[in-house]
Amino acid sequence: MPPTKCKYWDKCFRNSEMHREQFLHPVDEDEEEDTGKAEGVKKKAAEAPKEKMGGASAVSKTPKKLVKMGGAPKAEEDDMDTTPVKDVKALKRKTHAMSQSDGEDEEDEPVAASPSKKAKSEDKDDEEAGPSVVKKVRLRCKYWDECYQTGQSHLKQYIHPGDYDAPEEDVEKKKTRGKTKTPLNEMKDGEAIDVDSARIKRSGDIYECTCPMWQKQKHDEEYRTCKHLQEYLGEEFENSRTDKPAKKKKAYIPQHISVSVLLAQKYDPKATNPVGWWMSEKLDGVRAFWNGRCFYSRLGNAFIAPEWFTKDLPTDMHLDGELFGGRGKFQSTVSIVKTPGDERWKKISYHVFDVPSLEKQPFEKRYEELQGYFDKAKPKYAVLCEQTKCTSKEHVEEELEKAIDLGGEGVMLREPKSKYERRRSPSLLKMKKFHDAEAVVIGHEKGKGRNQFVCGALRCRMECGKEFSVGSGLNDAQRRKPPKIGAIITYRFQEYTNSGSPRFPTFVGIRIDADGPKDVILPDKPSDD
Repeated sequence: MPPTKCKYWDKCFRNSEMHREQFLHPVDEDEEEDTGKAEGVKKKAAEAPKEKMGGASAVSKTPKKLVKMGGAPKAEEDDMDTTPVKDVKALKRKTHAMSQSDGEDEEDEPVAASPSKKAKSEDKDDEEAGPSVVKKVRLRCKYWDECYQTGQSHLKQYIHPGDYDAPEEDVEKKKTRGKTKTPLNEMKDGEAIDVDSARIKRSGDIYECTCPMWQKQKHDEEYRTCKHLQEYLGEEFENSRTDKPAKKKKAYIPQHISVSVLLAQKYDPKATNPVGWWMSEKLDGVRAFWNGRCFYSRLGNAFIAPEWFTKDLPTDMHLDGELFGGRGKFQSTVSIVKTPGDERWKKISYHVFDVPSLEKQPFEKRYEELQGYFDKAKPKYAVLCEQTKCTSKEHVEEELEKAIDLGGEGVMLREPKSKYERRRSPSLLKMKKFHDAEAVVIGHEKGKGRNQFVCGALRCRMECGKEFSVGSGLNDAQRRKPPKIGAIITYRFQEYTNSGSPRFPTFVGIRIDADGPKDVILPDKPSDD
């Protein structure tokens, strides 16, 4: 079988006799034409300087003298190739690189374009054709150089070491879950990219995907993610991007605390000279203690007001006051303050008259602190109770008549320079024309006439055990749905009868800040003698 042409031709560096017999080289053709001429070429090549290929000498390090003839080294005396294996591999890589880059010899076999050149050419054509909104990209194989798959679909879909689009340096990044703000692959605003069988798109700060996993998520679009976004943008970036801000935890408000407030005694004109005392209107509302976070009743039960109602109240000062819905509106006020967050709180105002946190200071100093706070904060839903100094007993009577004419309950009297005592104290007095007391409901009496199908009166029991009925003061709604048995109610009366029952009792409302019935101790009537 005649020898065939060596595919490396004049670039061949093999010196073995077997290779020379199997393949033709330029020197072999010259020998057939003119042996003498070939010898001259050999001598000339031996005298020429050594040629370097990419910084590596083409001459072997063995003692055998090699000559370069037509670019192909050949042993003069020995046909065996004694070049070290390491040098042979290095020279082979250099030679292949030169043969691919030269392409000048027409006799060389055609060399297929490398994947790198082909890809660059395609990218160049794409750039010349104009920027495309959608482009196909390959993702980095997670197994990288340890991947064992050889399927064409896998190789086309993922990048491996040695591929034309493989990164120049493969630096293993430390895992910084939820801390990086730089995506693995940048996306421009409005750009769409095909990843596997899905298409991802960026619209401002929102990254969308057409896969079902992204579409089915119920939370906001800016916090959605899927496997395609995680693969292309990186898990660390996605964890950081979709990490929802932590919700601000609401401060814990206890539903019950221990409360001790200053309670008033009944005013007795014979025992107390009111001259110099401070007077204010007695409000028909719900007593409320503000601890800096929430309102509490006298019994320590919480009144949960809306945040907009309490936002202007101080957090570093305790207040004592009345949640007031207007004169004669005690029942509606009770209904509102018992409902947390009700919009009807807009009808309520908090009338402040003392500062329990300054209990050791005299009343004038405490009131001065309140004035300073109200002048600075100007709270929308809080009111400072006006205090007037009493000049005489007649002055007290005039203030009482004025309050009653306006629909109020009476007048409160506060001793000058008094401290805040957390008990029922003679330093705080209440003055009214009618008496208020508490009783427990023990039954419902059937009505008569037009009220025959509803409650006609409440059967109640006093603190002393005396039972009586109260029907006046109940409206139609309260008759249809009267206070439950066991409820504590407030009733108003003029005086006690000779048998000890209240005369002309009138229903005022359900008492939510009382835990039992409470009678009023009236002064003894003067005798007729």
